Amino acid sequence: MAPLLALLSILFGGESEAAAAPVPRSPVAIVEVAHEHERVVEQPEAVDASDADDAQASTEERWIGAIELPQGTLEFVVTIVETEDGLTGKLDIPIQGLMGGELSGVHREGDELSFHFEIPNLPEVNWPRWVVTIDESGKAAEGVLNQSGASFPSSLVLDETGKAGVLKRPQHPTRPLPYPEIEVVIDAGDHTLAGTLTVPNEDDFGKGPFPGAVLITGSGPQDRDETLLGHKPFFVLSDHLTRSGIAVLRYDDRGVGKSEGDFGSATTMDFVDDAKACADWLGEREEVNRVGLIGHSEGGLVAPFVASASDGVDFVVLLAAPGMPGREVLVRQVHDISKAAGANEALLEKQAELMNKAYDLVLGDGSEDEVRSVLDELVRVQFGYGSEGHEDTVGPLVDQSYAQLTEPWWRQFLTLDPRPALREMTQPVYALNGSLDLQVPPDQNLAEIERVFEEAGKSDKLTAVELDGLNHLFQPTKTGLLSEYGEIETTFDEGVMQMIADWILKTVR
Repeated sequence: MAPLLALLSILFGGESEAAAAPVPRSPVAIVEVAHEHERVVEQPEAVDASDADDAQASTEERWIGAIELPQGTLEFVVTIVETEDGLTGKLDIPIQGLMGGELSGVHREGDELSFHFEIPNLPEVNWPRWVVTIDESGKAAEGVLNQSGASFPSSLVLDETGKAGVLKRPQHPTRPLPYPEIEVVIDAGDHTLAGTLTVPNEDDFGKGPFPGAVLITGSGPQDRDETLLGHKPFFVLSDHLTRSGIAVLRYDDRGVGKSEGDFGSATTMDFVDDAKACADWLGEREEVNRVGLIGHSEGGLVAPFVASASDGVDFVVLLAAPGMPGREVLVRQVHDISKAAGANEALLEKQAELMNKAYDLVLGDGSEDEVRSVLDELVRVQFGYGSEGHEDTVGPLVDQSYAQLTEPWWRQFLTLDPRPALREMTQPVYALNGSLDLQVPPDQNLAEIERVFEEAGKSDKLTAVELDGLNHLFQPTKTGLLSEYGEIETTFDEGVMQMIADWILKTVR
């Protein structure tokens, strides 16, 4: 089981996920096998023209691979390049957002091929290592993947076309699109935000103006499409809304993509400022006559703070939005994900106790040694280790968790309560939650949003819907476990997108 302390997840991390729980605040995900930990993977640099001769002198083979794990099959791509200096290679695991990872120790002797992937900040025992035997045809191989003391069957098939795909994402729109796409730059104070404005087709909907919506991403460094695990939920949603007659602005988070600014030092309230700048900008466009906010997960936390302080916001859609302080959401999230993954009650109780103890120390006057001691115990409980030993595995995880918990974002998020902002909102609100959302459970969050509106005497302003059989990303799911996110071909349930479009168009009439 991956350590679950640093959870708020969801799209919490742009192209990132760990099978049990993606760790927020990190830009890219990594290899996941026996134990899954998110790490940053440097993207490959573009080949310079001066390297053309070397490229021509090399030979390249692309292999489609599969790892048989207890929870299912994990597909990957390995590209082996033979140069005058020996073999090199790249690793792609699209379902986890890993693309162009540099392989090490690429070696072939006879029909045996071996290679491994170095995970930064983790000991070698946690690095995935492949050893496979190529058959007589030279087009298939069988072997094992070894990682963290466990072994898993692994196979390779030569991709003779060099183009075979691994992920299917049938909802992704294909260009050219039947409506205008406008690249925009928005002034957000000391930095600018880059985004895309899509406007309904004039032939279908007239010249406008149209209702417009700002899409606000979930936690972690997100691009304007909210890309993760090969899915692009905001691209799919914006396309559906625009084809329905709604203008849509989606934008890269500060410090991500083409947007300026520093993501690492930003807090949720900084993202509130960014979303407000986008809403103000959209309200000045001649194509738009009403402005709304659509926030997903942490974006659903941001939206009420923007709307409650702005007269320029006309409607709000909350998608899997927290209704409780961050600390309570995190403890419940980790409990539900761990339980669904098979954890027993004793572990669940101890895990919650240690998480709360760590939060108390971080938010109080606890020393670094005290916090690290609790985190050490928490990691050992989650991995099933004893009180001693395994320092090579436990130590780096404690370092990672401590660094995260002491970031400005974490310290603010733990205590940030959306309920005061929800009470102050005057706009009509459409709140949606999947019944199998393990990250922002509806019985904790959607129910609390309903209670707040009722208590404030404005139940008529809220339409709240729990959607049967959908997960945190609004995909049809069997369990809601995060490990299913990348496996599901559906990016965003079509019926839910139509519900959103219908509600907006009805509300702004």
